[in-house]
Amino acid sequence: MPTGTLPLLVHGAAVSLALAVGAVVGGTVLAIGLTVLAFSRLAALRGFYRVYVYVVRGTPLLVLALLLFYALPALDLRTGPYIAGTVVLTIYTAALFAEVFRGGVLAIPRPQWESARSLGLPPLAMFRQVIVPLVVRYTLPPYVNVCVMTVKASSVLSIISVWELTLAAREIIERTFAVFTVLGLAAALYFVMCFGIDRLGRRLERRLALQGFA
Repeated sequence: MPTGTLPLLVHGAAVSLALAVGAVVGGTVLAIGLTVLAFSRLAALRGFYRVYVYVVRGTPLLVLALLLFYALPALDLRTGPYIAGTVVLTIYTAALFAEVFRGGVLAIPRPQWESARSLGLPPLAMFRQVIVPLVVRYTLPPYVNVCVMTVKASSVLSIISVWELTLAAREIIERTFAVFTVLGLAAALYFVMCFGIDRLGRRLERRLALQGFA
């Protein structure tokens, strides 16, 4: 293995993980707002939700990355590739998370809604005590799956010069020509990150189950 290969790849993996974490946090917040729009009484807001989700999910992430990367400077918004990459991943994951959350709300049995209403709970209390626990129960596995997908999707950002794991591997290969060694190590690092996220998700599921929350 060429000298210095592993430290560079580990550094690239850390950048990929940081981008994914930022996108997951931002995407989750944005997705909650989108989910509220999905169940709005206003048709215009529900329409905006559908358009957002259909357009973002129906457009390849590579195209979204290039479009945003070149569109922001055209709008006089001077951002670097890392900010643009995080924004792209946030927009993309928000659409996926929103559909996950919407499915969780729709999965709540009707008797649960009727019981909450019969208790006379105010909307905020019903949201906190009934909707949130059930949505977490139904959506945690697919939510973790999207988190894993986000780590892998960060590799697309190399197209806009974001120095993450994939771009680091490409640069090392250009210097050393150790294709299989470098790509094998990069694949192993992606696996470790994704496997770690999956294990954390499973551990959270077990903890919530012990608490009677899921």
